[in-house]
Amino acid sequence: MKILARYSIKSIITVFLVSMLIFSFLVMAVETFMHLDSFMTGDISMIRIAEYALLSLSKYYMMLASVSLLFSITYFLSNMSASNESLALYSAGFSRMRILSPLIAVSLALTAIFLVFNETGGLLWKTQCSVISQELFGLSGTQDVRRITLHDEESGYLIYADRYSESYHRLYNPILIKTEGAKIIERVEADYADYSDGLWTFSNAAVVDASDGLKGFTRSSFSDSGFIIPEELFRSQNLSMETMQAKAAYEYLSRLKNVNRMAWQEGMTDFISRVTEPLGILILSAIAMSMSYSFKKNVFLFSIVQSLVIAVVYYVANMVFSIASRQGAIETYTLVYLPSLITMALSYVLSLLAKRI
Repeated sequence: MKILARYSIKSIITVFLVSMLIFSFLVMAVETFMHLDSFMTGDISMIRIAEYALLSLSKYYMMLASVSLLFSITYFLSNMSASNESLALYSAGFSRMRILSPLIAVSLALTAIFLVFNETGGLLWKTQCSVISQELFGLSGTQDVRRITLHDEESGYLIYADRYSESYHRLYNPILIKTEGAKIIERVEADYADYSDGLWTFSNAAVVDASDGLKGFTRSSFSDSGFIIPEELFRSQNLSMETMQAKAAYEYLSRLKNVNRMAWQEGMTDFISRVTEPLGILILSAIAMSMSYSFKKNVFLFSIVQSLVIAVVYYVANMVFSIASRQGAIETYTLVYLPSLITMALSYVLSLLAKRI
């Protein structure tokens, strides 16, 4: 049993590492080619190009790991089937679970490793990629958030603004509406509002108080202690869930849910996709172990084609359901299981077809 386990683990890890290396070089080559014009016109050194190519892997390494392990397990099991090694093991009294147990251990170990790395070093890797992209291609543009609408259901405040400037901590052309039940009791229009010490100060503010008749007045400076929407909810709307710390992202989304439902839907979709992304390694490896390798001929070829189809369907399904979730068409938590269910169903169909080929 120990010999079989060592042989299986060594074979799986070797093919996995080689596949990761090959796929990584292909991705780096594609990323470099896509920005070749910018590199040529910007007179960028080869060292900076190589640095960007390496950092660009931060956007794909989880997918590459999942596909590499899928390919590795498929390669191993198809070779065992083609060379009749699996038949010999069954004849020697080995059950299918005993044969697959080293593969399951490898899958669980890699999933745990990438799960930890994705929330630690992976975040720093993605942040560095974003920084170098901004430096080389100017992809960041402005950090200002535009066309803002936030609603705090607890306090009853509704705020509109044309733009928020992170550098000046300022809202431009804000309109603050205070509601009580279904009634508007106060409306404030100002040239801008500055944030300091937890309080928003509106400048050149026109205030209409409807709580005691319609009374209007203008102030050079106006503040409302009841308006406590923090600055982070304006600033963080343009921050990526892919680079925020998990704790900070969770707290931010918890507060955002009652303030801006659409922004929360998009942010929660990105956050769930990031957190559950390492599970793709375990899901695809489980599918690879459950696939049928009983092809009558060309076992290796058909097995590889089968695994590639499954990988494509899994990630396309992830993409489609992520878009639907961001638009609010489905619940965000369905991202955890819907792509997996579809891929497993496809794997079952392909296994039935394999018995006829």
